[in-house]
Amino acid sequence: MEGWKKILLAAGGAAGVAAVVYYLLREETEAKAVDAFAASADKKKKLRVEDVTKEQVYKMLAEILESQESMRKHMKTLTQELLAKPMPFEDTYKRIKAVQPEDPLERYGLSMGDFDQLLNKHESDPKVKEGVAKIMNVPDMGKGGDKAAAVPAKRVVEVHTYMLQELDKLVRSFATIKDKESYDMKIVTLAAQAVVGAKVEEKFGLASEDIERAVLDNYSELATNQEFAQVNVKMQQSMSDLMGAPPGA
Repeated sequence: MEGWKKILLAAGGAAGVAAVVYYLLREETEAKAVDAFAASADKKKKLRVEDVTKEQVYKMLAEILESQESMRKHMKTLTQELLAKPMPFEDTYKRIKAVQPEDPLERYGLSMGDFDQLLNKHESDPKVKEGVAKIMNVPDMGKGGDKAAAVPAKRVVEVHTYMLQELDKLVRSFATIKDKESYDMKIVTLAAQAVVGAKVEEKFGLASEDIERAVLDNYSELATNQEFAQVNVKMQQSMSDLMGAPPGA
C-alpha cells in the first residue's frame, strides 16, 4: 500500500501519517486481504490497469468513499449498540456481514495491487490526492469536538495501550472459535474494530473520531514517543495474529 501512503503524505502531510497510525486496524485489513481479494478478482471480468482512464479512477474513488461512508454509519450504530448491550463476537460479525456493501474494486475486477498501481500513476493529480485523503479519513483540521481538544498526548498513549489490551483479549477469544476458518477476515477486522471501539468509548468516553483528532492534535509529541510507537507495532502484530498470519508476516 505504499502508493496510497505517498499520496496521503502529499495530501495531508504529517497529520495524514498520524491518521493512518490510528487506523491500524483498517490498514491491516487492506494489507492482509490482498491475496484473497486478487483471487476473487481473477474470477471476474478484469479491467486492464493500462486501459483504465483517469476519469475511471475518479469514479472508483468516489464509489469507494460512498461505500466507506455507508459502512462507517453502520459501524457507529453497532458500536452504540455494543455500548448499551455487549454481544458475542460471532453475533457482531454476523451483524456486519449482513450490511457490508459490495467492494467497488471487486466489481471492477481489480485487486488492491492493481488499484495501487493506478494511484501511483496519477499520484500528482489533485483530484486523486483529495479522493485518497478522504478515503483514508484525513480530517479537516478546522473541525473537531471539545473532547478531542482536551485530550493530551499522555492520554492518547493510555487509550492506545488499553486498545491493545482489549484487542489481545479478542485475539485469544477468536482463536477458540471452532469454525473460524470460514470467517471473512475483512469482516472479522471490522468486528474487532467495533468491539474494541465500544470498550474504549465505555472506559474513556471517547469515540473513534475523538481519538483520531487527538492523535492529530498531539502529533508532534507522539511522533517521538517510544511508548506510542511500541504500542502501535504490537497492535499490528495482534492484527496479524487475529487474521492467522505467521509471526513477523
